[in-house]
Amino acid sequence: MAAETYDERLGAEDVAEWRRIGRVRRYTDGDRLMREGEHATEALFLAAGRVKVVSSSEDGREVVLAYRRPGEVFGEIAALDRGPHSATVIAIGDVLAWSLTTDQFLLFLNRRPGVAIGLLMVMTRRLRQADAQRLNYRARNVLERMAERLLTLAEQCGEEVGDGRRRVAIRVTMPELGASVAAGRESAVKAFARLREMGAVSVDAERRFVIEDAESLARLAAGRARES
Repeated sequence: MAAETYDERLGAEDVAEWRRIGRVRRYTDGDRLMREGEHATEALFLAAGRVKVVSSSEDGREVVLAYRRPGEVFGEIAALDRGPHSATVIAIGDVLAWSLTTDQFLLFLNRRPGVAIGLLMVMTRRLRQADAQRLNYRARNVLERMAERLLTLAEQCGEEVGDGRRRVAIRVTMPELGASVAAGRESAVKAFARLREMGAVSVDAERRFVIEDAESLARLAAGRARES
């Protein structure tokens, strides 16, 4: 099931009102929409394009936590408590967002309690997903975790390329893929090579991942195809 976005919880009038009072912001590939540790000055609604949410690990590496699509809100938690952002949000290609200052955002929620409830429900779902992921990572090996991550990428950032195959439309590097499944570079390369040998995934001429056999990946992700 695809990850739920805020505009699936917000009504059309709510989204239209955010757009009406918000300030248009445009970003290009690699721009930082928000920076980890900086205090919030605004909340953003992603109107077009995709972004990645990253955080710094203890050893200084940049770890990709998630990829987000249009309909998502960013900076809402920091805007609510006026604290620092817990992660950095980076544009992937061209991005369009609508910005509300922290004061505008709080007033918006006060005037539209349904928005606050929708926001709370999505944040709760994200927390549950994060908790489930932590538990799964303890129980699964790198191959299984990578299979699940590739399926998620194809679901959230994918495009059909024919014959039931699905390509991850954004470019994800091997270090990013490995870090996203809590695996070192060597383990990640080995796991991906095994998935290619199985015919489950491939890499196209633009160095983007292609899901060749989603069923095999799903079996792996569910722990039903453990290798001996």
